[in-house]
Amino acid sequence: MSLKDWINNWIKKRNAKDEAQDRLKKRKAIEKQYAKEHPKQVTPVQPEYEQEFKLTHNGKFELGSDGKLTSKGRSQRLKFRLNIAILSLVVLIVLLYLYFIFL
Repeated sequence: MSLKDWINNWIKKRNAKDEAQDRLKKRKAIEKQYAKEHPKQVTPVQPEYEQEFKLTHNGKFELGSDGKLTSKGRSQRLKFRLNIAILSLVVLIVLLYLYFIFL
């Protein structure tokens, strides 16, 4: 195999790889557009099973009909977790402050 043939073969493979990546990008863009135009209809439901109760923290957060948390439920859960983290940091800061005062 000559150098010219080897280079041409390499270029063909490279072009085929680029074309495949372009097709993949176009397909993903079309899928995103379709998902925006045809959103799933998810209605809030009450948790029924133990796993759903665990996911919704005993029914605190909104659960969708597809078995996952809705966007409102996810934001509620995030707020809850952030509040717990902030509260624990405040307690640790106060304890550390008291420790250094009475050292």
